Amino acid sequence: MTLFTRRRLLQVGSFVLAGGLLALALYGVDLDEMWAAFRKADWRWLVPLVVLVLGSNLFRAWRWQILIDALPTTPDFASLDGKDPTTSNTLEASFSSIMIGYMVNYVAPRMGEVARTANLAARSDYRFSSLFGTVVSERIFDTAVLGLALLSAIGLLFDRLSVLREQFLGPAWQTLSSLPLGWVVGGLAGTLLLLSGTALFLQYSLSRDESVLAQFWADRVKPTLLSFKEGMRTLLSSPRRGAILLSTVGMWTGYLLMAYIPFRMLDLAAPHGIGLVDAWCLMAIGALGLLVPTPGGIGSYHYITTEALVHLYGVPEASAFTYAVLTHAAQFVFYILTGGIALLYQGTGFDTLSVNRSDSPSMEPSKT
Repeated sequence: MTLFTRRRLLQVGSFVLAGGLLALALYGVDLDEMWAAFRKADWRWLVPLVVLVLGSNLFRAWRWQILIDALPTTPDFASLDGKDPTTSNTLEASFSSIMIGYMVNYVAPRMGEVARTANLAARSDYRFSSLFGTVVSERIFDTAVLGLALLSAIGLLFDRLSVLREQFLGPAWQTLSSLPLGWVVGGLAGTLLLLSGTALFLQYSLSRDESVLAQFWADRVKPTLLSFKEGMRTLLSSPRRGAILLSTVGMWTGYLLMAYIPFRMLDLAAPHGIGLVDAWCLMAIGALGLLVPTPGGIGSYHYITTEALVHLYGVPEASAFTYAVLTHAAQFVFYILTGGIALLYQGTGFDTLSVNRSDSPSMEPSKT
C-alpha cells in the first residue's frame, strides 16, 4: 500500500468518524426546536463574535511571529540554496498562513500545521523544518495550557464530578475494557515486530553503503534535524517571553468570550445560570472534541459539547446542539473565507502548500 493510498484511507476514515459522531449528536434532537432557536437568536452578537475570532487569531499570529524572529539568522538555518534567512517576518504573512492552515484542516485533518508552515516557508528564506519546529513548540505550549484549563474545569465542576464520571469517563472505560485481550496483545506484538524490522533494515542498509548514507545524513538529515530543534527551542530562547505570555493570554481570553457570547445570542445564559466561569469549563471540555482526528472537529466537537451542556447544565438537547452548531459554524465560515482570501491575496494557489523542496530528503548530494 503506497503512502498516497494510506493518506486517502485516513482522510476517508476521518470523514466517516465525523459523520458518525455528528449523527450521534443529532440523535434524539428535535430539529423544529433547533430551527426555532436559530430564528429567535439575537444576531447582533454576531459582530463582536467575528471580531473576537479575528482578534484571537491575530494574537496567535503575533506569537508565532515572535517565535520565528527568535530563530538563528546564520546560513546554517536558511534554505539549502545558500541565501541568508529572511528576518523581516510580518504579522500579515503569519496570519494568512495560519488561516490557510485552518482551512486545510477541514479537508485534510491534521495537515493544517504542515500547510501553514509550507505557506510561510514559500514566502521566506527559512527552512521548512525551522518553521515547523516553532509550530511544534507552539502546539506543545498550547497543549500544556489546555491541560491546565481542564484541571481548572475539574476543580470548578467538583460538585458535578459524579456526572462527569457517569456520562464521560464510565462509558469510555467500559469501551476500552470490552476490547478482546487478543487485540491488545496482537497490537503490542505488532508494534514490537515493526520496531525490530525497522532496526534490522537500518542495520542492513548501513552495512551495504555507508558512504552514501553518511553523506545523506551529513548533507540533508542532520541540517534538517538541527533546524527543527532550533525551531522548537524558540519558545525558551526568545528574549520576548513577556510578549509570548501576553499574546497567549489574549488568545485564550478571546476563546473564552467566543464560548460565552453564543449563550447570550441564544438566550441560554440566564435561564441555565451559565456565566463566564461555566463558559471556561465548557470551552476546555469542547476543546477535547477538537483533538479527535475529524475534519476541523466536525462531529466530535458537536457531540462532546452537546453532552456536556445536557448533563452538566440541564440544557435541552435541541438548544445544546444549536449552541454547538453555532459556535463551530462561526469559526468554520470565518476560516474558509479568510483562508481563501489569503490565497487570493498572495496570488498563489494550493501548490504553494507543498513542503519546501530544499528541506525534502534526497539521495542527491547537496550543492552547498
